[in-house]
Amino acid sequence: MINDQIEQLFIKYHRELFLYAFSLCKNHHLAQDLTSDTFFKAYLSLDDVSYIKYWLLRVCKNLYLDHLKKNREYSSERILERILINNETPLDKVIDDEEKKYLYNLVIKLNDSYKEILILYYFCDFSVKDISKLMNSTESAAKTMLFRARKKLKKEMEG
Repeated sequence: MINDQIEQLFIKYHRELFLYAFSLCKNHHLAQDLTSDTFFKAYLSLDDVSYIKYWLLRVCKNLYLDHLKKNREYSSERILERILINNETPLDKVIDDEEKKYLYNLVIKLNDSYKEILILYYFCDFSVKDISKLMNSTESAAKTMLFRARKKLKKEMEG
């Protein structure tokens, strides 16, 4: 029974969770690991979760932060350069639409807080209320952050 539930969750949320993980780490293999580890944790504690999508993204972010703590020498600039130099990224396989690829590549170049809120809002279909819960902030703070992130992204698109 629980295997069927995990399989349904995987089918429903795998793409969004992978995109979120990839936006955090900018590394295809690490994003895959974070995604699979997140579903493993879901398998272990599925009975305790009421809002699964929120919980999955929160677990993924915590796993990523744990990874960063273990690997202090992590350099996001070095990994981002390697991704941008390579003509075909794993992102090409996930996102079909060219406009979305362009937009997503601009988003992942933004600072972490702007990047996270845009990914959650536009790519993971979270509401402002859900984002505020996930980021441990008020709704008005999340709205302000989203406004600033959009403004910054617009500036990047024009430049």
